[in-house]
Amino acid sequence: MAVQVTGLEDIQRYEQLIKTLGDPKHKAELLDAMGALVESQTRRRIADEKTAPDGSPWPDWSPEYKKTRHGNQSLLQGGGDLLDSITYVVQRNQVRIGSPLPYSGVHQDGFSGAVQVDAHTRLITQAFGKALAFPVYQSVSAFTRQMNIPQREYLGLSNENQEEVFAVIGNFWKELLV
Repeated sequence: MAVQVTGLEDIQRYEQLIKTLGDPKHKAELLDAMGALVESQTRRRIADEKTAPDGSPWPDWSPEYKKTRHGNQSLLQGGGDLLDSITYVVQRNQVRIGSPLPYSGVHQDGFSGAVQVDAHTRLITQAFGKALAFPVYQSVSAFTRQMNIPQREYLGLSNENQEEVFAVIGNFWKELLV
């Protein structure tokens, strides 16, 4: 009686694929690619789309606040600090996308309540809508301010974003396994 093993080459190929897929270097590369993509998607949402990941438009500014904004400013974009702060970090088996700015969570989740403002000095550069020839400093006492900032969710994945992430994953594995 004789025993013949067939498909040994296929088994060896599968063993090599499993070894390749288990390499931590590849996992880090994939997470890095995913982080870069989602960071880009988030920046696009803030700069251009002005919608939550579910597609709903962000609430507009209140009429009072709108009066204080300049022509080049838009929702979540005053000086560009929030947009510039969006970043991703790969940590072990995950990638985190977000902003380290203290007010970023307020925009993501919304906020309604009292805020204590410490005493400070304010530089006054205009009065009655006109620039002052010589700006002046004004001391401001501590006070409590009532805030009502609506949620303008900018972190998260839309259906289209998810499809792009899945495409990156698929392309990554396809290139790796060829």
